[in-house]
Amino acid sequence: MSDSEELELEAVVSDFDDEETGLTGEARKKYVERKRRKNNLASRIAEADRNVFRKLAFNAALIALWYIFSLSISIYNKWMFSDDHLNFPFPLFTTSLHMVVQFLLASIVLLIFPRFRPVSPATTTTHAKPLITPRFYLTRLVPCGTTTSLDIGLGNTSLRFITLTFYTMCKSSVLIFVLAFALLFRLEKPSVVLISIIMTMTLGVLLMVYGETAFHALGFALAMSASFFSGFRWALTQILLLRHPATANPFATLFFLSPIMFLTLFFIALASEGPSEIIVGLSLLVHDHGIGTSLALLVIPGTLAFFMIASEFTLLQRTSVVTLSICGIFKEVVTISAAGIVFHDKLSIVNISGLLVTISCIACYNYLKLRHGERGTEAAEPLMTVVKGDARAERAHDPPTAEPPPNASFSRP
Repeated sequence: MSDSEELELEAVVSDFDDEETGLTGEARKKYVERKRRKNNLASRIAEADRNVFRKLAFNAALIALWYIFSLSISIYNKWMFSDDHLNFPFPLFTTSLHMVVQFLLASIVLLIFPRFRPVSPATTTTHAKPLITPRFYLTRLVPCGTTTSLDIGLGNTSLRFITLTFYTMCKSSVLIFVLAFALLFRLEKPSVVLISIIMTMTLGVLLMVYGETAFHALGFALAMSASFFSGFRWALTQILLLRHPATANPFATLFFLSPIMFLTLFFIALASEGPSEIIVGLSLLVHDHGIGTSLALLVIPGTLAFFMIASEFTLLQRTSVVTLSICGIFKEVVTISAAGIVFHDKLSIVNISGLLVTISCIACYNYLKLRHGERGTEAAEPLMTVVKGDARAERAHDPPTAEPPPNASFSRP
């Protein structure tokens, strides 16, 4: 036998394992086929494991980005408006500039990515139905944009007077106003559970206020007013904008609402902060930091907010409202922890007790609504997903800003 024939024979023999020894004919063919299927299954399982790991890693990166952008906005706004830090006392004017930044960025996204552009609804007539009519703009977009701007503007203004920790705790009470407006506008059916949640959360807010060591009446009033308008905005959105093609995704929503929010905040800023005072403040800012740095200080939060919305939207597309709800609740805790590290905010036992009561009510409400949805009834959105931002609470195939949660923000912490 030649050397090549011996090598070929050894290769054939090496393919046989101990279990194949003695098998011949049909039995051996069946065994080889079973072995091949087993190996293929093992390969598919290994590939599936690698895909799951990659998906989890990517989702974890999105959550990290969402947290980073949200925390950056919170810390940045507190640093910019607080008397103890940069002390630029024009939060309404500054927030109006954030809206300009987000409008420009949203326009760029819609220009580069056509799939995000809103499409007019199909009609059976020869004339295409316009996407936005003057009546729709004045009766739907303007009310929603105005309430959103008040929510954001008042929240940012409150940071001049209260700590970031206390602001975060006050804004966590937004569910009270959401449920109140939901009952008022018959978006929710009255029930013992909802009334109990509202009353328990009210108790939690009272505990947070009672335990606040640096309580400021005006700052507290501004933060709670922001929560009020956040709940009102949520109700208006449900009634006026839900599932309209013009607000089919967050970029389209920013494109249409940002100009309204800019005008609202700009004129309120002129009336309350004063045009001459704003000009003097800008002059001092440029004198102390230069034109380039001053411009960056004014527009950075708007950019951060835009990327926060983008990361939240991508996360919602890849996961579910359950994931977003859990991450949103945990983000509140992370924000308070970060405020303690950066600004040395103090928390009392009463503060912590009130916060735990509030978060427990939020988690309970989300759980009840998700269970309600599992029974086959369309569930109202879970709250405290984003955050403030940032997130939205809808099914994965629905665009977030078509049904934004009450704490979703455009440039507030």
